[in-house]
Amino acid sequence: MTATVAHVHDAADDSLGAAPYALSHLDALESEAVHIFREVAGEFEKPVILFSGGKDSIVMLHLALKAFAPAPVPFTLLHVDTGHNFPEVLDYRDRAVAKHNLRLHV
Repeated sequence: MTATVAHVHDAADDSLGAAPYALSHLDALESEAVHIFREVAGEFEKPVILFSGGKDSIVMLHLALKAFAPAPVPFTLLHVDTGHNFPEVLDYRDRAVAKHNLRLHV
């Protein structure tokens, strides 16, 4: 396993024309996602985050929390309940909503 380390500015780099700071690929993707969340919040009246309780939804919620912290997330979570959910998923959803004081529409 390898780790990506962000480049820290060094005076010796100036002669090489290197950027004073570069994000890792993952940090750049996260930054872009945060930017998109903020842009959507500013452009639309009633945006929602579709939330199934799966891994993708959990990551989206994490990014939204990060994008607006310490303010509340300006999105409602929208859970389309098919009736085929594991009880643990619904419990997680309800705990996340309570913990972060989110709005939920089922």
